[in-house]
Amino acid sequence: MKIFSTSVRLLALTVAFLSCQKESDQTPPATPTKTDYLTSSAWVHESSGVDVDKNGTIDIPSATAGIASCRLDNVLTFKKDKTATADEGGSKCDAADPQTSTFNWAFADNETNLVISGNVFSALNGKTAIKTLTATNFTLTKDTVIMAQNVSLIVNLKH
Repeated sequence: MKIFSTSVRLLALTVAFLSCQKESDQTPPATPTKTDYLTSSAWVHESSGVDVDKNGTIDIPSATAGIASCRLDNVLTFKKDKTATADEGGSKCDAADPQTSTFNWAFADNETNLVISGNVFSALNGKTAIKTLTATNFTLTKDTVIMAQNVSLIVNLKH
């Protein structure tokens, strides 16, 4: 009976020891990086336009500014290898254009700017400021001159 009692105590101590592991032994989940957010899934147009007074809000929406709706259904997919794909979506502006085009991207200036190269987006080629980049929202702004006036272009994308 002593052997049985000792075995039960040893088993109870073992179970107690194993169930009392410190929480600090568990690795916390990694905080997503901007690359993780950018490359997690495809981005689609939410809104865009011209910020005339450069206060961070759209004053002239894309449709009013003359941006064709066939450009607003495009889908952007960024990959971790710094390449990306622009898909024309359901409507093409020119039937002769390919359905998909590739371009390159990179972060600049401590990941506060996105550099796009490959002539896919003439208005956003080069360095563009990242206003927002989260798991669901991506906003880019770029200063430019339209009709001799300094303005900002704003493009809001979403998953």
